[in-house]
Amino acid sequence: MLFTIVSRRCSLAIAFVLVTVAVFGQGQFAGSMKDMLNQTYRNSRTIPALEGFDFQEGSLVSGVNDAEAMLVDVFNKDNTAIVFFSVMEDTTNKYTIMDVVEVKNIQPGWEVRTGFCRQRGVSSTDIVAVVKTSNQQYLKTVREAWKFNRTKRKFYPVNAKEVDCQQGW
Repeated sequence: MLFTIVSRRCSLAIAFVLVTVAVFGQGQFAGSMKDMLNQTYRNSRTIPALEGFDFQEGSLVSGVNDAEAMLVDVFNKDNTAIVFFSVMEDTTNKYTIMDVVEVKNIQPGWEVRTGFCRQRGVSSTDIVAVVKTSNQQYLKTVREAWKFNRTKRKFYPVNAKEVDCQQGW
């Protein structure tokens, strides 16, 4: 009897861990672009999954002298944006896509911003936000936002009310 109870608890614990990994792992926000995860490339404009998308922006988000180079890229097609963080960990000059966010239903007057966003007033190059454009220095109307966790190599959502992004004049 005791063995059965312990066995059931272990089974439940293992199931919980597996569900947690599946729900909160990389690709949680990738939508139809999950196949991009872990792909390698030298030039982001040649990634097959992005055929038909237009390059919007790309930024080096790591330090110039850091051991690994980290990039964030944004591509657009119609009212959809694809945002991904990539890492080059060695001297092969190939980047590996760590995580992807597919943003759908971007209406006119809204855009994806990276690199120059803040959370609670603290700048972070790891924040990606969908913002309403305006002529203000900081864009404070944010539909949704994510932050890339460099240690876990994945995006997680952040409270959009805590985020603003600098105008990109």
